[in-house]
Amino acid sequence: MSGLLTVVIRVLLGLFTLVLVLALVGVAIVTMIGLMIWSLLRGRKPVVDMARFRRAGKFRPGQSRRAEPAGEVVDVEAREVKSPLPRLDT
Repeated sequence: MSGLLTVVIRVLLGLFTLVLVLALVGVAIVTMIGLMIWSLLRGRKPVVDMARFRRAGKFRPGQSRRAEPAGEVVDVEAREVKSPLPRLDT
C-alpha cells in the first residue's frame, strides 16, 4: 500500500510539474507575441537577435577561452586637468 501511494504521489508531482512548465512557456509565448504586436503598433520593427541564441548554444560549462594578450603596454604620464569653472562645495 505504501509503495502504491509513493508511485501515485510521484506521478501527480510529475504532472503538476509538467503543467507548470507548460504554463510558463505559454506565458512566455503570449508575452513575446504581445511585445511584437505592441512594437508594430508603435511603428517599430521587432528585433529578434538570433545570434545571441546561437552563441548561447555553443556555450559549454567548464570551458574557458584563453585571454588574448593585450598587446604592447604603453606607459602614460599622468597630469592634472584644471577645471575652468570654480567648484561649488556644499
